[in-house]
Amino acid sequence: MWEKKNKGGSDKGSGSGKDDKDARKFLDNHPARQTGPARSVDRFEGVPELTADQREAALSQQILVYHESQTADTGNDWMYKLKEDSMQYLAEKRGVHLQQIYRESIYKKGIETLIDKIYGLLQRFTFEFNQIAGGTELHVSGTISGDVTEVTRYNRMREAEETKTYFRARVSTSNYSLVMRGREDCIDFYLIPVNKVMALSKSEIDYKPLASIQVKISEAGMMWRMAEGTPSIDSLDELCMWLFSSLIQATKDATSEQGRATGA
Repeated sequence: MWEKKNKGGSDKGSGSGKDDKDARKFLDNHPARQTGPARSVDRFEGVPELTADQREAALSQQILVYHESQTADTGNDWMYKLKEDSMQYLAEKRGVHLQQIYRESIYKKGIETLIDKIYGLLQRFTFEFNQIAGGTELHVSGTISGDVTEVTRYNRMREAEETKTYFRARVSTSNYSLVMRGREDCIDFYLIPVNKVMALSKSEIDYKPLASIQVKISEAGMMWRMAEGTPSIDSLDELCMWLFSSLIQATKDATSEQGRATGA
């Protein structure tokens, strides 16, 4: 079951045909084009699955419209050219088509938007919860780290041979951190002891994700669903309530264990 990002708003396109107008409307409301607060995400039913050819055609059209709209949006020719040249450079360096770079850019922005939305909901819970938990071991704080690039493999000379970039945010108590890590078309959630969090992915590989969500972007908009359907969640509100409750319960269990160990 996929969760869909609402597409509201007007058609700003000026294309010559229905397909161009539909594609431009999608891009005008796509996360990659948003400059304001993230829009809400609501459950919907009956979204038809697309064939591989249909998905590729839709994505190609989205990329084309996105690409054509950039000059007008930026209003800055030299930056537009610099970005275009750099995208081409990255594609050639990696040995992939330019379309793949555009696709990754669209998904990256979508992941960032979704994490921003989740973090915002968790911050709302944090504010309310800290009215009774402030100054205790249950006090919750949070931060968005944004893009974090980490070395995942070194060569014999201890030089970086492979890196990965994740979009990160976390909320923490005195004992545990709920880590949100966005990558490609997925967001993973981890519950990790706070003394392990600074190691980032080096410690995450030792932990199984508490939950994961998969993201899909098509002409219908941006959608998400729980990976493997676990837990059974119907909205972002429910997901954030479950994540926040899991963080608090893990902290309670840890502090209780520490109390028994010290005889307190």
